[in-house]
Amino acid sequence: MKNYFIIHGSFGSSQENWFPWLEKEIEKSGFKCINLDFPIGENAQTYHNWEMVLNSVKRFITKDSVFFCHSISCIFLVKYCVRNSIKIGKAVFVSGFNHYLGLSEEYDDVNCTMFTNRYDEFDKLCKERVCYYSKNDPFVKHEKLQEFAKQIKAKEVVVEDAGHFNTAAGYTKFPELLKFVK
Repeated sequence: MKNYFIIHGSFGSSQENWFPWLEKEIEKSGFKCINLDFPIGENAQTYHNWEMVLNSVKRFITKDSVFFCHSISCIFLVKYCVRNSIKIGKAVFVSGFNHYLGLSEEYDDVNCTMFTNRYDEFDKLCKERVCYYSKNDPFVKHEKLQEFAKQIKAKEVVVEDAGHFNTAAGYTKFPELLKFVK
């Protein structure tokens, strides 16, 4: 059985943005969806702590699994797969990046453990990679979003005026993602 995973971003939760909606849509299609909460905040949001959470459901990750990741969780998944030699079917990345944002020390401090320079190994571990991003993202510069997509050799989908694809940008649903549920 194909399993689906949703991973939220920095200071986030499984119950914000379009994540609960997508989880329900996946389950309505008859598939298993794992929508986890990861530790957030200073001294809690680290690669090691997030790795432990994903390891708790590692038995459900297969070569056909599909991951939907938002913001910092995009590079987290890349690093996780590379470090653990895990093969997956698809990775759908939304507003992904692999650099300091310069927004605040708080964000840079919690995000920095997720970064990796081994992103070039990911294409051998993931059959299909797609990056959604917008030119008007208020948190991540367009160049950084574009650079991340190129680093991991992903298909790029630019959505006009989508911001950071969060509730503030009107994204409590994301119907475009349903084409990856089959």
